[in-house]
Amino acid sequence: MTEWFYVRDGQQNGPVSFEELVALARRGELKASDNVWNETMQGWKPAGHVEGLIDTSYAAYERGTPPAMPSNPYAAPQSNWSESLHSSHVELSEIEPGSDVIDPMDCMSRGIEITKRKFLDIFLIGIVYLGIVFGLSMVSNIIQAVLSSGQNPGEPTTASFVFLIIFQIVFQIFTIFMQLGLARAGLNIVSGKQASIGMLFGEGNKLIRAILASILYGIAVMIGFLLLIVPGIYIALRYGQFMTAIVDRDLGIMEAFDYSSSITTNNRMNLFLFWLLAIVAIIIGMIPCGLGLIFIGPVVWLASLVAYRWMQYGRDAAKDHPGTDTPMLTGI
Repeated sequence: MTEWFYVRDGQQNGPVSFEELVALARRGELKASDNVWNETMQGWKPAGHVEGLIDTSYAAYERGTPPAMPSNPYAAPQSNWSESLHSSHVELSEIEPGSDVIDPMDCMSRGIEITKRKFLDIFLIGIVYLGIVFGLSMVSNIIQAVLSSGQNPGEPTTASFVFLIIFQIVFQIFTIFMQLGLARAGLNIVSGKQASIGMLFGEGNKLIRAILASILYGIAVMIGFLLLIVPGIYIALRYGQFMTAIVDRDLGIMEAFDYSSSITTNNRMNLFLFWLLAIVAIIIGMIPCGLGLIFIGPVVWLASLVAYRWMQYGRDAAKDHPGTDTPMLTGI
């Protein structure tokens, strides 16, 4: 006999037989939106999607209460069954830092899954982001070429040198501005919320904090690399979530570093393995004339944000509600 399990009011129950499940449904104790599972199924599924389990004549109405007569006798009968298949929402809470270590492969798999679901949105956001960044880079090269015209090759003028320095500063500031918006869009995507191109330009109130934090982070990592590389890698892994934390939690500079240090507890080695895996994926994506990066780039980006959410909320952050394609993080 196949054993069945079901979730009601957030609690898993079972095992029971299929006949017992049917009896529960008829008594109104199992709704069409409640998830059920047995060992022959790949994942949890709403009871309303299991053939023969939910009799709509019982699910829609209480026993002994007939449906109201329609005002139009020729209209199709209407059900008062208003249960949503996604109504069994589970709120996630932040976990104790380091209590649920990330799995690099699971993060990458989740990145692939989300990229396939939201590829068009991701592609449009990426086109705008990269178009602006590469566009500014091309403008820099053109202006520098104009300023250097008529001069000996290899001997830049003072004007071109000063311009290059100023432009690089402006370019880096604008890049940080865009990264803030990109982080917001990405966090929304992995959390099951809407993301739009406009989000790329919506985090300007955090720019000063992000610039100062980026300078401190860059200096610390550089010093660490000068001290035989390993300290630099450790600093990068421990504090590397600061930018995402500023966007996600609206934190100050030192608060963001502290938060990154906290959530990466027990996760730094796995984060290192994650980035090694990401580098391998990017190299593979570059082989077919770089065309693979159109897909691999978003996968790595979103997988890194899945890892961030995992460190906050545990492995459920990398899952969907049972039987649905709605991320568990919806509502956070």
